[in-house]
Amino acid sequence: MIFFENVCKFILSDLSIHIPQGKSLGLIGPSGSGKTTFLKLACGLLRPESGSVHTMRLIPEKNRRELSDMTGTFFVDIPFFQGNDTVESNFRDLKIIYRMRDDIFDKEYHALAEQLGFRSFEKETVKQLSLGQRRRAEIGATLLNRPKLLLLDEPAEGLDQTAKDSLREILKERRSEGTTVVISSHNMEEISAICERIALLDHGVLRYYGEKEHLLKNFAPYEMMEISFSGKIPDMEDLPLKSYSLNQNKLKLTYNSNYVTSAELLRHILAQTTITAVNTHKSGLSDAVSRIEKGENYELY
Repeated sequence: MIFFENVCKFILSDLSIHIPQGKSLGLIGPSGSGKTTFLKLACGLLRPESGSVHTMRLIPEKNRRELSDMTGTFFVDIPFFQGNDTVESNFRDLKIIYRMRDDIFDKEYHALAEQLGFRSFEKETVKQLSLGQRRRAEIGATLLNRPKLLLLDEPAEGLDQTAKDSLREILKERRSEGTTVVISSHNMEEISAICERIALLDHGVLRYYGEKEHLLKNFAPYEMMEISFSGKIPDMEDLPLKSYSLNQNKLKLTYNSNYVTSAELLRHILAQTTITAVNTHKSGLSDAVSRIEKGENYELY
């Protein structure tokens, strides 16, 4: 679906990656790491300085019109609509551009208007809308013609939680139907909920590309457990813990889940004392990005 071979552009350096059809990919990394540049290269808004880019077997900058019929793109820095026209009239213009039949357009438009909540202001001009309202309509426009490929740059920015939840469900649905979804975002919760694969960029270099769970295992393997107990203080020696603290009848443990599971720790403690409460916290994608930003490497414990 998308193939970069030894691509250089701005901060991106010798980037090679292949994103198969039907996959959902989250582009993550520190600000300025090349995520938006990647998306603009994939849709033809930028031309590589060296190397080659192919999207759906086409060279994007030479075949932008053909690709636009099959690709939905959203960039926070590029206005989608004409400000003096209403939301509805902008969608009607897209109907003509995409050469959509009346019945198909009506079905898709009405469904998106309800799901993303722009039905209530569809008669207003775009320049009258708040940022959140405009974002909801723009996302709807990106999805209107059910493109085979979605390239989304910070799609949740400016959306309230209701709209974020709706967008998440729509993208999950499109993914299940075979749409390829590539999202650049700082919102790790959104990325984690939607994407199966992760591409981690660090100052233009691809530091990781693969399954989300493998990334967490290698860059954010730590879990924390807080346990309240009554009775004997449990012996925690010989357990592979990163840290361990005791405050009266409360234990706080940090451990590498690659080497010991929470279930194993609980069994060990239950064999010695009575547990009255347990709280756990797992590291996530944001922890992985934070470690990359700090220049930390994966450590074994």
